[in-house]
Amino acid sequence: MLANANIPMLKSDAPNLPGHTKNGRFKRVSSGVTSATPYHQLITTADAESTEQTLIKLLHNHSTETGWIVLVAPPRLPSKALAEYFKLPVDKMLIIHPKALRNIEKTLQSLLQSTHCRVVISFCTSLSNDSTAQLNQQATTQQRWFYQFQQPAMPAH
Repeated sequence: MLANANIPMLKSDAPNLPGHTKNGRFKRVSSGVTSATPYHQLITTADAESTEQTLIKLLHNHSTETGWIVLVAPPRLPSKALAEYFKLPVDKMLIIHPKALRNIEKTLQSLLQSTHCRVVISFCTSLSNDSTAQLNQQATTQQRWFYQFQQPAMPAH
């Protein structure tokens, strides 16, 4: 559950969207933003609560999208009461549970190629950097929103 029920609306950060760094890797950001064109974004969250808050913001921002919003292997979902409170587009959401996934990369590629899906939010952590880069390129080519949640690396002691 969320500790704070007041989540502010995100405003457009189109000029400051994450992009490639000089070494070709994507910048990591910690919150979802919206812009006029589809794009891809890696999202690093510290814990389950921040993951849920960011997911709620993303779902709310994409509530007007035409097409499905697909959640791939989400660790948990907002409660029904919370979804109603924030007016989340539950009628436009498809959920693919982790046990239903046989080939994560192929599933994500199929979703990004589908004309019925507009937003793909993946919580799969087993993707390689090369696979993620290919999926990001495909999202851009197909003009789909692609978000990849990941946990931060644990510091070495």
